[in-house]
Amino acid sequence: MAISEQRRQKKLANKKKKRKLTARPAGDVAAAMPVASSYAQFPVHECLVPDALFDTGLGSVIWARRTPEGMIAASVFLVDVFCLGVKDALFDVRSALDYERRLKSRFIEINGLQEFESLHPACVRKLIEGAVRYADTLGFSPHADYRNAKGIFCDVDAQACPTAFAYGQHGKPFYIRGPSESVPQATRIVKQLDRVCGTGNFNFLVASDE
Repeated sequence: MAISEQRRQKKLANKKKKRKLTARPAGDVAAAMPVASSYAQFPVHECLVPDALFDTGLGSVIWARRTPEGMIAASVFLVDVFCLGVKDALFDVRSALDYERRLKSRFIEINGLQEFESLHPACVRKLIEGAVRYADTLGFSPHADYRNAKGIFCDVDAQACPTAFAYGQHGKPFYIRGPSESVPQATRIVKQLDRVCGTGNFNFLVASDE
């Protein structure tokens, strides 16, 4: 009987441990995710920007560094230069082969017919941070994952870039509803623009779900 009771207690303890692992706090989950800033000391592998970004208004910007072991640490930013700044961001560490075949190729495919061009890291940082500041003037914050992803920049000096980037379209904010935004979300964005810019001082395109 004593052995049976010991086994029962052991099973209960194991179940309790599993529940703790399953329901661990969000902070613990975040701690398990790769931190971009911890890879920022490694050499820049490449910085890629869609060549038609300022024509279409939206595109994926890739910043990658190579570790001494040959791994690629990459931050990808979905940048809306017309209005919302950084709409999405991610950071991941992969083998060089997996980076080329999966991560990089996926974002090239997402960007459709746009060709990617290589830019100096200083200019890429200036472009991204400029889009974030522009969106901030309109009352929009970058995606929550931007805080981690931007750690890849390290001490690259954006002011070393001589290029001047113009945000908005023809001098005005232009909001284009994306597939991840519901009609109510799009409506709130348009109302925010109306409050900040005033009627007639911005443009928007909000297609219905139909």
